[in-house]
Amino acid sequence: MAERASLQQAARLVSLWSELSIRHVALGMSCGCGAGGISLRLEDFELDIVDYLEDAALRCDQPDVAAYFRARQTEGWPPSPLLVLLQDASEGDLPQAVSDWVLPRIEKTLTSFKALHGGGAGA
Repeated sequence: MAERASLQQAARLVSLWSELSIRHVALGMSCGCGAGGISLRLEDFELDIVDYLEDAALRCDQPDVAAYFRARQTEGWPPSPLLVLLQDASEGDLPQAVSDWVLPRIEKTLTSFKALHGGGAGA
């Protein structure tokens, strides 16, 4: 039953990531897509999110999670690593211990971003 809940949570997070990753991040008093020429999207922070997860995993007391991230570190992450991680989780291709550890952290990160940068379409 816990595995099914993880699959559903991962599927929701894939959808949330797809929605949020194309949004613009507000810089100062205006959106980054306006005048000033600097445009940032959550997608631009994807590697930072994965690096944070990897660092936290390597410091955690869960050997399965740390081993997964060590293996990914050795192999290298594919393009769009967070999306791949979420898709693997939603398809049941992520070890359950890793899924149980990583999904709540990703959910907290994405829901925090959504709260900070608005829930409406676009920014």
